[in-house]
Amino acid sequence: MNRSPAAPVFWLMGLPASGKTTLARRLLAHLHPGHGDSCWLYDADEQRSAGVLRDLGWSTEDRIATIQALAHAASQHPVGIVTLVTSTPAEQQLAADLLGERLRLIHVRAPQELRHARDALRASPAYRSTPAPDAPELSWTDPEHPALTLDTTVPISISANALCSFADGVLRGGTVS
Repeated sequence: MNRSPAAPVFWLMGLPASGKTTLARRLLAHLHPGHGDSCWLYDADEQRSAGVLRDLGWSTEDRIATIQALAHAASQHPVGIVTLVTSTPAEQQLAADLLGERLRLIHVRAPQELRHARDALRASPAYRSTPAPDAPELSWTDPEHPALTLDTTVPISISANALCSFADGVLRGGTVS
């Protein structure tokens, strides 16, 4: 699955409603004029809604299968973008093992109050009063060495500009993670 570092996978990880998908869509729109159809976004929630990951829940095995599926899909393109909670060091390491030098792990963070407020506006809330039967309590561990950390308490344009600048640097070969 490994390709040259010039073919990155930008993996946006963070708790539900932290802003991963919003930022990923902004990054895709930013990269599209220069990279066209060589840049693809794989959002875990959208892949589940589309039926691609429909048989995968939240068990440890299903979470591993989700990471494997998204890493594989993103690795098929010169520029891949993935959004997935990726909450534990083991999950983060699995993504690193699968993608190697291509992985650019981006931590998207926001405080709990803001995430819950955003989630209340979503059609399908991540914070449900009755979670899926196999959904574990979400444990979270901040990544030790993300390539970039974005705090989405600032206006989204600031976080998006930082992400796009980072991606531009990676694609020019000027940023090493």
